[in-house]
Amino acid sequence: MALSVIALGINSTAAVYTLSPSDFALPNISDVALPNISSLAELIPRQKVSDPIPDAVVAALKDVQSAQQQHAASLQENTFLLQQNTALLRQDSIALASLRQSVVDEQVDMKKISAQMTDERQDMKKMSAQVSTLIAKVDSLQNAIAPEVTSSIPTGRTHNRLSRVVRKKMARQPKPVGPVSVGGAPPGFPATTPTPQG
Repeated sequence: MALSVIALGINSTAAVYTLSPSDFALPNISDVALPNISSLAELIPRQKVSDPIPDAVVAALKDVQSAQQQHAASLQENTFLLQQNTALLRQDSIALASLRQSVVDEQVDMKKISAQMTDERQDMKKMSAQVSTLIAKVDSLQNAIAPEVTSSIPTGRTHNRLSRVVRKKMARQPKPVGPVSVGGAPPGFPATTPTPQG
């Protein structure tokens, strides 16, 4: 039907262009015969009614569809797991970076401590050298002073003089008269012995 309307439009347009303006007159519609619509309907090809699909094909299609749904669900699950793994990997990389930084910081601290220990060792060596020098100076001073002191005192005569002085002092001391305190007891009167009665 649509094709016949289009064909009628094309024919009428061609007729208008081929006619001269003087010949242009409206056709008498009453003389025009209307086409038989039933014959037009026979000209349009009809779509054939499709044969019913067998049950085996429908079952196979359903199986394919369910397999696709399962595959899509597993893809979604894998995508979720991949996102989780990516997040964990980021956390691990952050933790690893912080551990590396702490190791670097500890190495810097160890270098500082090592430098301090080296400085302290050098200071100890300097102090040890100074103490050794000081001890040597003290020894040399003692050795220089000792001969002067001992050389001014004659050794043989000094011993003899001391022994004479001690003997004289002991000879000059008076002997005690009266009671003598022994063992810290106060001196008392001489004990009188009682006379025996007969």
